[in-house]
Amino acid sequence: MTSSLRFLAISVLFVVGACARAQTASGTFDRTLNVAEPLELDVQTGSGSIDIRAGAAGKVEVHGEIRVGGWKISGVDEIVKKIEASPPIELDGNRLRIGRLDEGLWQKNVSISYTIVVPAATQLRSHTGSGSQAASGLAGPVVVESGSGSVTLTDIGGAAEARTGSGSIHAHGIGGAFTGAAGSGRIEVALTGRGDVAVSTGSGSVELTGVDGAARVRTGSGSLSVEGKPTGPWELDTGSGSAHARVASDAAFTIDAKAGSGGVRTSQAVTIVGGTQRGELQGQVRGGGPTVRIRTGSGGINID
Repeated sequence: MTSSLRFLAISVLFVVGACARAQTASGTFDRTLNVAEPLELDVQTGSGSIDIRAGAAGKVEVHGEIRVGGWKISGVDEIVKKIEASPPIELDGNRLRIGRLDEGLWQKNVSISYTIVVPAATQLRSHTGSGSQAASGLAGPVVVESGSGSVTLTDIGGAAEARTGSGSIHAHGIGGAFTGAAGSGRIEVALTGRGDVAVSTGSGSVELTGVDGAARVRTGSGSLSVEGKPTGPWELDTGSGSAHARVASDAAFTIDAKAGSGGVRTSQAVTIVGGTQRGELQGQVRGGGPTVRIRTGSGGINID
């Protein structure tokens, strides 16, 4: 066999072998269920996005998009057909579980993305190993987790919690307490009701508005901004970045601010407590109250 023919034969064998190892298939399913309220919804997927929104009372609509494939995965069409015929949906009274696959399917590179329409009177717990998540218009409480992917929450009536290993968190119209954590990514929260707030990110900026309660905010690297009324203590920390606290004009509070590198500025009338040092400010506003404690490793502090 000539060298050119040998090269061609090897190339053909390589392509055929690669095709045999890398198989993919996709499909969809749709289901409509009548449910009792308030609904308790639990959704999970190993890989795929989750989008949940409010719709008609007493009814749930589930749309799933399936993808199966990978190296050395065989029978992908059969796997898709099996899931289409019997989607992972379990309803027990007012408890609805979606996404619990048979143990064998977890090892077949199965990815399912969900779009789910539920009654507004829904409590949610959802998790994806990799993929974005969104939830809107729910009464709550809401707990959303992603190994990797952004999280967006909109118009949640009660408490909410969002966590992601890598990705941003955007939460707007949160009617209760909020907890958020990101390994890396920006966190942006707008609150409409009373409740304590606790957020942290390893790397990324943080912006909170409408806080009416205690606040605990930490970022390893990034600026932070908090606006609201400190009816409980505020603890604001950034390793590298500026810090800005915008406090309600009628709030009485105590300032404890220290900038590792950068000045401390305020437009508030402060009664100084103790001595003064460069980059530090301790005192009371309107007779004192909950402590607003601010620390920056590198960056200025502004309080107004």
